[in-house]
Amino acid sequence: MTNMRFASAWLPWWVVGVCGSYLLPSPVILPWLYAFVTLVVLTVWTGWQWCRFGCAICAGVIFALWRTDIVLQQQWPLTDKAQLQDVVIQVADIPQQDQQRSRFVAQVTLPNGQQQQWLLTDYTKQSWPPGSRWQIRAKVRAIIGENNKVGFNREAWALANHIGAMGTIVKGQRKALPASTGWQQWLVQWRVWCSARWQAQIQAYPQGVALLKALAVGEQSALPAAAWQIFRPLGLNHLVSISGLHVGMLAMLAAWLCGKCLLYLPIRVYQPWIYTRCTAVLTAIIYSALAGFAVPTQRSMLMIIILALTWRRGYLRAFQLWWLTIAIVLLFDPLAVLSVGFWLSFLLVAVLMWAGDGYGHTAKWRQLVLAQWAAGLASVVLVAFCFGSVPIISPLVNALAIPWFTLILVPLALLSLIIPLDILRTVAAYLSEQTMRLLYIIADYAPEYYPAHAPLALWVLAIIAVLLLLLPRGWYLRPLCLLIVLLLLCYQPPRPAQGETVVRIWDIGQGLAVSISTAKHELLFDTGTTYAAQSALLPNLRAAGIRQLDTLVLSHNDSDHDGGTLLIKQHLQPRSIIVGQPQAYSFPVQACKGGTNWQWDGVWFEFLNLPVEAKSGKNEHSCVLRVVSSDKAILITGDLGKKGERALVTAYGDNLFSQILILGHHGSRNSSDINFIRTVAPQYAVVSAGFANPYGHPHVEVQQLMAQEGITLLRTDRMGGLQTRLSASSLHWNSLHNYRPYWQRKPVSEKILQ
Repeated sequence: MTNMRFASAWLPWWVVGVCGSYLLPSPVILPWLYAFVTLVVLTVWTGWQWCRFGCAICAGVIFALWRTDIVLQQQWPLTDKAQLQDVVIQVADIPQQDQQRSRFVAQVTLPNGQQQQWLLTDYTKQSWPPGSRWQIRAKVRAIIGENNKVGFNREAWALANHIGAMGTIVKGQRKALPASTGWQQWLVQWRVWCSARWQAQIQAYPQGVALLKALAVGEQSALPAAAWQIFRPLGLNHLVSISGLHVGMLAMLAAWLCGKCLLYLPIRVYQPWIYTRCTAVLTAIIYSALAGFAVPTQRSMLMIIILALTWRRGYLRAFQLWWLTIAIVLLFDPLAVLSVGFWLSFLLVAVLMWAGDGYGHTAKWRQLVLAQWAAGLASVVLVAFCFGSVPIISPLVNALAIPWFTLILVPLALLSLIIPLDILRTVAAYLSEQTMRLLYIIADYAPEYYPAHAPLALWVLAIIAVLLLLLPRGWYLRPLCLLIVLLLLCYQPPRPAQGETVVRIWDIGQGLAVSISTAKHELLFDTGTTYAAQSALLPNLRAAGIRQLDTLVLSHNDSDHDGGTLLIKQHLQPRSIIVGQPQAYSFPVQACKGGTNWQWDGVWFEFLNLPVEAKSGKNEHSCVLRVVSSDKAILITGDLGKKGERALVTAYGDNLFSQILILGHHGSRNSSDINFIRTVAPQYAVVSAGFANPYGHPHVEVQQLMAQEGITLLRTDRMGGLQTRLSASSLHWNSLHNYRPYWQRKPVSEKILQ
């Protein structure tokens, strides 16, 4: 016991070292090793307590850097283009399918014998049975995602899930190989068999069966995209998967049932706690296996095993057990730190323990109410920081949904797999179907609040305020704490001054989205694809404090420019929509016409479009917008080609002059006519494109032209989202995400491109 208490004193500092290592700008281990040796000597010599804690921090940093370096060495190298590669793959999980593609994780054997895990996409939607082996050819590239202020971090997700590359399978280039044998193959086939158990009920209860598959075997792709849209405003995403909550609750339920059964046995059972804990551990292992041992379920399973082995009344305090569990999870996989689920699960558990520490002798119903209050209040700050939204009615919905899902739907789904009765599967599917219908109805009236992204100091203050609010005593501090939380939720970034403009070129992959902010108005030029608008653009617009658009400009009808229109229209409700191809839209729009101009807050806006022949390609219909603020100008041409650029030179001549030019068609050689470039005479040319995109944007010829003309080329594919201010001061560009930890490869340096 003494050794355990000693360990619990330095374990938190080791955990801090592991977690803090992922904020470091450099992965150099040697200075930390020197510091560790120095602190060890000081500890032995002086016995100072702080030296021991410093040793633990250094040990945590060294361990995390070493383990992460091993994973980084297995990542696909950075190259400008996707590479064709012949490999042998084994499908590792049930494929996710939508209308356009089939996507799955596969264990890959490279020609040199190296093993990696890839995320593969097949646009021909062929059959890829889990566990099957194939010889394929794929276009492979490193996983480099979008880099803005907030939003989904694809690199962190890939590292946390140990995925080394992503690839697209070349059509007609696959050959079936003999399936491998072993427990993994058996596990995958078992999961597929379980998924097919509700086939007879799928026609009558399609959404119910989809929900059962998600809850029982972790097949989240069975649920349609519309279903996931309703889970977000209700705050139920964590319930519609095999999450740590389900694993833990099911293990507790199994242990409770085991204990009740032992009471009614005709013989006396000595030390029944051994049987109940073994039942809980076995239940957690089996349920995690149904999910294919996904990373979140691995953590939950490990926590339950630790709890079963260490929990004894008076042996470890709650927070000592909490730190021990985190330490063992990080010892097993330090990259779990990069997972949002890791932080949400552990921090919410800590909040519940913190809040419940002073209420141990209150009534059970009051403890439940206080626990829900604590979880809801903490979720406001945590979810706002991680996802940029606050589901207003989430605490109330979760209070009802958590027991319904964990005590009714999940056990019923598993029982319908175990017991071969059609009536049981029908009941499970019916209840799940009614649950989904009810959630659809509630979601229509569920409000969401989207706070702007506040400075880090305000987030830290808000976390401290939440902890103080949850203390059973200290009422005199609660008004101040509530005020801090309200300040966080009501924070608004500073607006541009009168006559000034903030221009943001968002990193949305292969597409275009440029927002222009004046003192009191907002304009968005293009939306990118549907996926980019949902995962990157919309969260970042909200984080910038943009609640409504005055004008939405859609350059032309192409999915990488207007794919997110409906989403932006629904959530940001633009007062006017101006487009290059009015006939392509079913809602009211205005055509962008040359000569149209207006002023907002001392800033000049004008369209420079020229008449286009009807038979011309849609790129030639692109809106051309010029914005002038102080003595600076920016010119945006959508996908306008060289023919349209030459017409602009003829019509406007030197009036096209702009210090910033968003290069047409993402830097394609079909745009950027040399006379047009020389007439505009930009100081900066910006390319909005996806990393290692299949089109080769920006084209080498365009890059050479920019260098020849002495124009600074800025690229979102390598630099991420960019921001500048048009004012009387000189132009200065900032990255929308200023800090890059060592494990993140974007912004991409020329030195690491291979």
